[in-house]
Amino acid sequence: MKSMKFRGFNLFHNNREAAESMVRQIDEFPSFFTPQGDRPLIVDCGANIGVSVLEWKTRWPQAEIICFEPDPFASEILQMNIDKNHTVGIRCVHAAVSDFDGTVDFYGDLSPTADARGNSLEATWADREGSSQTQVQCTRLSPYIAGRDVSFLKLDIEGAEQRVLTEIADCLGRVEAMYVEVHETDESRDVNSLAAIEKILAAAGFTIEMEQRYSEHAFPESLDQWQEETNAALTQILCWR
Repeated sequence: MKSMKFRGFNLFHNNREAAESMVRQIDEFPSFFTPQGDRPLIVDCGANIGVSVLEWKTRWPQAEIICFEPDPFASEILQMNIDKNHTVGIRCVHAAVSDFDGTVDFYGDLSPTADARGNSLEATWADREGSSQTQVQCTRLSPYIAGRDVSFLKLDIEGAEQRVLTEIADCLGRVEAMYVEVHETDESRDVNSLAAIEKILAAAGFTIEMEQRYSEHAFPESLDQWQEETNAALTQILCWR
């Protein structure tokens, strides 16, 4: 296990390239909202090894954070980053968020030193040459946030965004701000599309800002053929009240 310094924390990782990329990404993450209250609730779906969790604890040390990560290896490192840095007020759930409770197939680069960022419940997104699959726990998000005010909700869950937003539709009125990364392919757009997600968020009363997060050349070169064949696209959505 290796580590690097991040915001005064020791960030443990098994893949330095991936860790450095996530640090660069969080450095560029826009500060488009300010949480209300002394102990804001932040929900991080797709926490990976915890870069965003440690960032939120830097910005808002009193925040309560619930984070979800299904990848077995990333989840183990996430828990280590929480424990070894003695951060409090964080609950780590080793599960994917979806629209049901149970077990589900999980696809991607599943190994201790892999870059887990592209792993997904959606075979159309993560089942590529060289990938494997396993089964992981999945959970509905609504039991964790129903009846609560959520200052910030992050959804970076590789193609399950629409089903989760549909499942928590009745809770969205109490969410102050959100970041949603929408993952689309031609095959998956019937169940996960930018247009449908935009409608859900607009109906919930959010102000919405969208932009294509990646240029056509921003995926690794090894994925060029896959991207062309699937017409894969990623769009980031910032929304607030």
